Amino acid sequence: MTDQKIHYRKVRDLGAIFTATFAFIKQNFKPFFGSLLFLAGPFIIVGSAISAYMMGSSMTFTKIVQNLESFYGKLLISYFFSMIFILIGVAIYNVILNKNLIENEKLQQHEPLTINHAITGFFGDFWRVLGNMILLGLVSIVAFALIALVFGGLFALTGGSSGGGGAIALIVIMVILLLVVILLFGPILSFIPIAALFVCQRDRVNIFSAIKKVLYYLKGNFWMTWVISFVALISYSIMGFIVQIPVLIISLVTTFSRARSTIGYGEADETTPLLLVSVIIISSLLSYGVLSVYYLMTIYQYTNLEEKKEGSSIIEKINQIQ
Repeated sequence: MTDQKIHYRKVRDLGAIFTATFAFIKQNFKPFFGSLLFLAGPFIIVGSAISAYMMGSSMTFTKIVQNLESFYGKLLISYFFSMIFILIGVAIYNVILNKNLIENEKLQQHEPLTINHAITGFFGDFWRVLGNMILLGLVSIVAFALIALVFGGLFALTGGSSGGGGAIALIVIMVILLLVVILLFGPILSFIPIAALFVCQRDRVNIFSAIKKVLYYLKGNFWMTWVISFVALISYSIMGFIVQIPVLIISLVTTFSRARSTIGYGEADETTPLLLVSVIIISSLLSYGVLSVYYLMTIYQYTNLEEKKEGSSIIEKINQIQ
């Protein structure tokens, strides 16, 4: 007997969302990760390779000190291109992940999801998602800049710049307040853009209309969504940390090897940077793989909220009976 196809149009609690996430991955492992790797993978690989090369470049500490301007110039250019490739890769990643869910919803019970479903109408979805991601990013930068100015202004008005014990106490209070705000709103602020980009692609609306729709369904379900998003973030953080352990180990080996070379205790192992690049690329791909768990849990929670208010699947079943 085949497993029940995992559709997103269903009311679910935390346990059911967790189960549905891994069941969807299990049922559609090859087309799901195959399409992500085939389309988003090359851009993530190139972006990660450029970033990794700068981390493990052939420059030693001595060379960096001797030519700081040249080093930082190359660093900025490399990271600029790295971010461009990763931005495109993340946009494709969003499009393909969302597309798998959207197309799976249209399939019959025993009809399998394939890579062809993910690439149908790809470019239209890609330009829509990429444009709205950039717009959302610009708006977010402006918002964070305004928040920083507000905090800076409050700090200045309360005499924080005068120094002394009062200033230190104020800094501690503001840091604690910031941590509380992050704890309260961080999971929700992570939930909203992912859900909004899904709505943006599925319903073919702009990012502001999509956010408005997400906030509408979020109303009255803040804490349940907070719990689910928090659990999803913790799950991803644990899995993400595990796949990044090799990077940490190789980075430490590289740093130690070059430190020994710089102070005259031997030559740095010239093969280490290549190994570091390879490990970072593999770990980056694995990180985006486990990130899909967080994305799926987020989207299943959004569609759970949507279904609770709209009951579209129930209405569809009633119409079929009639």
